[in-house]
Amino acid sequence: MRPRSGGRERWRRVVIVGASATTYLLFCPANSALSQPIDPPPEGAQVAYGWREVWTGVDAARDQWLAYSGMTVAPWSRDIYSDGLRLRLGGGDGQYGYDIDPSRHDTCEKNVAGACDDPGGGKKHYKVGQTYAELLIGYHLRLGALTAKAFAGASMSRQKHITDVPKTADDHDNGDGTYVGAKAALELWLDINPKAWTSLDASYTTARDETSLRWRAGWRVTPQISVGPELRYDKNRETDDGFWDDKESRYVRYGWDGWAGLFGRYEWQGGELSLAGGFASPVENWTAKDRSIYGTLNVLLQF
Repeated sequence: MRPRSGGRERWRRVVIVGASATTYLLFCPANSALSQPIDPPPEGAQVAYGWREVWTGVDAARDQWLAYSGMTVAPWSRDIYSDGLRLRLGGGDGQYGYDIDPSRHDTCEKNVAGACDDPGGGKKHYKVGQTYAELLIGYHLRLGALTAKAFAGASMSRQKHITDVPKTADDHDNGDGTYVGAKAALELWLDINPKAWTSLDASYTTARDETSLRWRAGWRVTPQISVGPELRYDKNRETDDGFWDDKESRYVRYGWDGWAGLFGRYEWQGGELSLAGGFASPVENWTAKDRSIYGTLNVLLQF
C-alpha cells in the first residue's frame, strides 16, 4: 500500500522546522540578557569568562631561568570571578648558576689550612637544575573593590647540581634532593579607581624554606592596557649561601634576592598577556650586589 502524499508532506515540514531551529541555535547569538553573569564584575574589570583559568610563563635573568604553568578551577562557582572554592595545580622547571671559590669560602677559615683546597684551583662555576610542583585548595572572595584569594596545600621542590657538586670543609648539605612541605599563598587585587589598581602576591613554603612577594601598581592607559612599576622579593635556603664578590674581594652572604622594574599588561575577554623587565640583584643589608637585567612573560586564559 502506497503511503499518502499528505504523510510525506508532514514529515517534510518537520524536517525543515527542525533544521531551521538547529541552524538558529548554532549560528545565532544568544540573548545578551540571558548570557550575562548574574553578578558581573564592576566597570573597568575584566568580563567574567568561564570557570577554569590556565596560565604559563617564563622568568629569566643572568645565569637563571624558570618556566612554569598551572591551572585554577572554580568547580562550584558561576565563573572564575565569583566567590567560592578554588582548586589549583601548578609546577615549573628551571636552572640557576653561581660561582664559588672553595679556598675563600668562610667555612674554610675555621679549618686547618688546605682543608678546602680544590684540585682545580680557584673560582668555579656551578649549575643547578630545579623543579617544583604544588597542589592547593583555596577561596576567592570579593569585597567591593578588593578581591582576595587565599590558598593552602602541599608543595614539592627538587634540585640537583648539573655540574660537579662543590666541596666544602665541613661537607655540609649542598641542597640537592627532593623537599616536600606545606605551602600558603595570598593574592590581593584592589581597584583604586577606574584608571588605577594595585596587587600583592605573597607565598611561603616549608620546602626549601622559600618566601616570595610581588607588588604591582597599574595605570590603565586604555581599558585593556595597563603599565606601571613592580617590586619582587625572593628568599630560600640557598640564598644564604651567598657568592664571591670580585670587586670587594670577599665572600658575600646576602639576605634575599630583589627585583625592581616596569611591566605592561594587556587584557581581553577571556585572557591577559603581561611583560615585565628591570634589574635583579642579591641584596646584603639593603645594598644591591651583582646586578643583572631580568625579563618575564606571562599568558593567562579563561574558558
